[in-house]
Amino acid sequence: MILAFDTSTDWLSIAIGRSDQIIAEIEERAPRAHLNRLLPAIDDLLKKAGGAPGDIEQIAVGVGPGSFTGVRIAISTAQGLAHAIGCPLIGVSTLDTIAARLPKSNATIYPILDAKRGEVYTAGYNNLGHRVSDHQVLAPEKLARKLSESGKPVLMTGDGLEKYRDIFQNELGDLATFSKPTLWPPNASVLIKLAREKIEKEPVGSYFKVLPIYIRLSDAEESSKREKS
Repeated sequence: MILAFDTSTDWLSIAIGRSDQIIAEIEERAPRAHLNRLLPAIDDLLKKAGGAPGDIEQIAVGVGPGSFTGVRIAISTAQGLAHAIGCPLIGVSTLDTIAARLPKSNATIYPILDAKRGEVYTAGYNNLGHRVSDHQVLAPEKLARKLSESGKPVLMTGDGLEKYRDIFQNELGDLATFSKPTLWPPNASVLIKLAREKIEKEPVGSYFKVLPIYIRLSDAEESSKREKS
């Protein structure tokens, strides 16, 4: 049995699967409620699946980028459970999970997550779902110009489009296609699939080696840096 969850965004997504079957899952919008909701929701899902913590053989967790607090909650919870149960822990990029949720396309996929401070988190993915660029954090205007200059069609998804869709639409025109809003949240069932693929390709290391993808400093760290400079 594999347990997977992601709390990098306002959405809480948890799934439990076995082999190629998803046994039970939860996907709900829970802004600022992950700390209180995650463990009780996992417990509820295990009961629904007819299992117990000892039945978990692997854990997969979304490691960001996204909300600093949400990423920390997910990874600390996953590491604690992996340590207590004695099972492997697999970390998967939240952007990878979002991109893999979309249907195959001839366009390059760009998940667009709101990174606050007038920026977005993103990465590019080909039609096989493979990442073709590094994780990035940048202003949406800068990303839109770069994509426009490439002249290639793009398929975009993510909560960052709630704020910045017009910027991409105006700059990219017919080069841009936007997914249905319901398809963007990082889905734990997809996370299970990606984790299994990762397990098949490479050995799983110790749980404490699963680290967050932050890309940039948190607000508190930025403030501390400014104070010291």
